[in-house]
Amino acid sequence: MRILITGITGFVGSHMSDYLIENIPDVEIFATRRWRSKEDNIKHFFGNERITFYECDLLDRGSLARIIHISKPDLVYHFASQSFPEASFLTPISTLTTNIIGTTNLLEELRLAKERNYCNPTIISVSSSEVYGNPNEDEVPITEKNHISPANPYSISKVGHDLISQYYYKAYDMKVIITRMFSHEGSRRDKRFALSSFANQIVMAEKKPDFPPYAPSFPTHPIRHGNLDSIRTYNHIDDAVHAYWLTVDNCEYGEVYNIGGDETCTVGDALDMLISKSKNPKAFIKELDPNRVRPTDITLQIPDSTKFREKTGWKPTKGLEEICDDLLDYWREVL
Repeated sequence: MRILITGITGFVGSHMSDYLIENIPDVEIFATRRWRSKEDNIKHFFGNERITFYECDLLDRGSLARIIHISKPDLVYHFASQSFPEASFLTPISTLTTNIIGTTNLLEELRLAKERNYCNPTIISVSSSEVYGNPNEDEVPITEKNHISPANPYSISKVGHDLISQYYYKAYDMKVIITRMFSHEGSRRDKRFALSSFANQIVMAEKKPDFPPYAPSFPTHPIRHGNLDSIRTYNHIDDAVHAYWLTVDNCEYGEVYNIGGDETCTVGDALDMLISKSKNPKAFIKELDPNRVRPTDITLQIPDSTKFREKTGWKPTKGLEEICDDLLDYWREVL
């Protein structure tokens, strides 16, 4: 099986590649990367003959045409995007350009490849639960029939990604499946994201010379945070990539599927669990950082993924405990 992965240097793309290498014996991966991409998540792939990296940018159709012509994929996982909601407030234009125009460029080149009989792959187009925005309490859990109501430039860009993917299925009979994954976390998550940021701050404190080896009489190390009242349903990255694999043979072209875990809590609850797993929980105090408070926030993300689970038989095997353990272990290893 020949698989094209966009965004292999990212959190999900690198874990997806791990899953494929470990579980699919005949897989050959063709991976896009930009010259300025970080290599931290993919160093362990260097020298692996089953993965080939190609310089490619979603905004450069020539590079997209080249890798599609070389790889002639049976399957495409489209993970590449500007994926950080908070950054989209600062760089809305580049977020919209990368996520909407970039996705359109990829689908257009795949359309041409289909017409020219190079290949006609199944395309897993990775949208986001953020397209639902802020539902009312009577609109949760969120099904695929919920209104699209984006609440920030990132979620607006993923609506564009989502709709253009549906268009290419309808207009050109391309084998596109759209997924809307809810919060998913684990090792390698960028520290700009909330839970990884908390774990990073905890481990940074643990490594400081003044970190108390005993329970102090008062907290000594702050953990800076934004909105802790936001409600999330967490899914472990290992379960997420397994879900992406099950999508290929079990889901219908042109359909949209919610994918989400079972563990719903506030971001503050998740922070409490991370602190409880630190080397000295009493050393930490929460401190609101105004710079971490978004102009608008999506606060009620509770999924109904019945449609996906009935199609695939998928269910989560890990929860918030494993997520917190993995995040702390990851930062203890790399810092």
